[in-house]
Amino acid sequence: MSDTFNLQHRISKISISLNQLVLLVCFLVIAYFGYDTYTAYKTEQAEASLYILNPKVNDIYFLDLRVLGNTSERKKKYQLAQVVSVTNDNVALVYGRYFYQWQYSVVNSIRYGELSNNNYFTLIPEYIPLKQIREMKNNDAIYLVKRPVQNKVYGNFVSP
Repeated sequence: MSDTFNLQHRISKISISLNQLVLLVCFLVIAYFGYDTYTAYKTEQAEASLYILNPKVNDIYFLDLRVLGNTSERKKKYQLAQVVSVTNDNVALVYGRYFYQWQYSVVNSIRYGELSNNNYFTLIPEYIPLKQIREMKNNDAIYLVKRPVQNKVYGNFVSP
């Protein structure tokens, strides 16, 4: 009887330590992916800050209309803008004709190729001083900037 009790006691000790090991491994995996996501976010924001300082034609600006005060509607929170011209002190932007309720919807619209449609952006540009563009980035009105690589962002073309 004593041997049976000893065996059960050892098994329970082993199972407790295995449970703790599994929990530790799960925690480490979650911590790794959390850290990886955070570093990717910080890198993306650092790139955006550099792109704002040195804008180029075809840069894509992700706009938060709530910060700009341009919207009172619940579903018109986000919009895209594209740089079409850069001078010494002005940036010419054309705005997307579509509005989005969530930030991931903006990214999905690019992934699904909506930007390659001829009529996605308005035709008449708005000229904004470079200083104001920088202020918009600092105020998070421009919350992200992407620069196309080989005319692609998120795996899809950004201009027709």
